[in-house]
Amino acid sequence: MNPPSDNQSTILSDVEIIGSIIFKGHLTFDGQLSQGDVRGESLTVGPKSRINGNVEVDTLTLHGAVTGDVLVAGKCDLKGSANLVGSLTTNRLVMDEGATLIGKAEITPDTKKRPAAPTDGTGKDFPPGLASLRAMGR
Repeated sequence: MNPPSDNQSTILSDVEIIGSIIFKGHLTFDGQLSQGDVRGESLTVGPKSRINGNVEVDTLTLHGAVTGDVLVAGKCDLKGSANLVGSLTTNRLVMDEGATLIGKAEITPDTKKRPAAPTDGTGKDFPPGLASLRAMGR
């Protein structure tokens, strides 16, 4: 993860984007996005925001809605009004009461180099960090 840029940008709620956003620094996004992706450093998605596309950022604070796959290299903070439908891969997850996550969540120390899950020989895969369950026969 690179040190964040000092850039601060805001996209207001009256903006609708069809396509992708690539940014540096911190972006506060309060608008609507469809048919594209969002990539950058630090992203705050406002409570009225709707993103229909994938998100790939270093840090994410989500108040609004994302429908798509989300990759966060650092901390992902799902606030009480957050609604995420899709897979989430992050280094750290904070999820407030009331936040909704529908999909698969993978919390891994290094989101760029995810290890393959070891198997116990029976075809049941155990995620890294849960190897102790394999020894207990679960």
